[in-house]
Amino acid sequence: MSAGHVLTHTESADPTAPQVGVITLNRPEKRNALNATIANAVAEAVRAHTTAGVRAILIRGEGPAFCAGADLSGGVYADDFWVAMENMLSAIQTAPVPVIADIDGPAVGAGCQIALACDLRVFSDEGACWVPVAAHGFALDLWTHDRARELMGGALARNVFLAGARVSAEQARATGFSVLLDDATPDATAIAYRVAQQAPLSMKHSKRVLNSSDMYADAELEQMIPAIWASEDVQEARRARTEGRSPHFTGR
Repeated sequence: MSAGHVLTHTESADPTAPQVGVITLNRPEKRNALNATIANAVAEAVRAHTTAGVRAILIRGEGPAFCAGADLSGGVYADDFWVAMENMLSAIQTAPVPVIADIDGPAVGAGCQIALACDLRVFSDEGACWVPVAAHGFALDLWTHDRARELMGGALARNVFLAGARVSAEQARATGFSVLLDDATPDATAIAYRVAQQAPLSMKHSKRVLNSSDMYADAELEQMIPAIWASEDVQEARRARTEGRSPHFTGR
């Protein structure tokens, strides 16, 4: 599917493997800077992939930048921009499948917000992120600050917001902000394929717990646990261990 500056498709490790939904910011001439139309298109793409039954979603940028942030030539000052940003970030955070950011280049401002909303981030050696709100006189929402403090750690978040620091790929990996790469999973695509092959009910539950502002007040979370233990996927994993093979999860 193509929607202007947002491209989407599905792919998998092999024809029998679960599908990964891929969303590409495709505005390289503007370093994939966001406006309201693009942000809403990303939200629509995330929801469409979820409806189509993919097991993971990968967000990447075309060209040398992941996302240069809000379009400072006008997009960020439009009345509908922040509503569109909230729509996009909410779609990513509430998607029932893991969403992975492929940070292969700078993720600046709103681009860093996308990375924060995602469940996992994979930094290439060229990846970096920063949030220059003080440089532009902006103020970002409470969620962005709280999420950065949670995922980056309080000290690093303060460096980013108050000192204008940039988080390098090395720092992101050292702090756990980025998934560590290895020979078996050398890039974001390989990470997405691996995630897609895991048990979807388990990941849906864990994502909901980890994103909950008050998990103990969410009665449905407790109800999900016995249902997952009674699922066919648990039995499939048990059979696979006995038979010495990889399990084939169905989400049932």
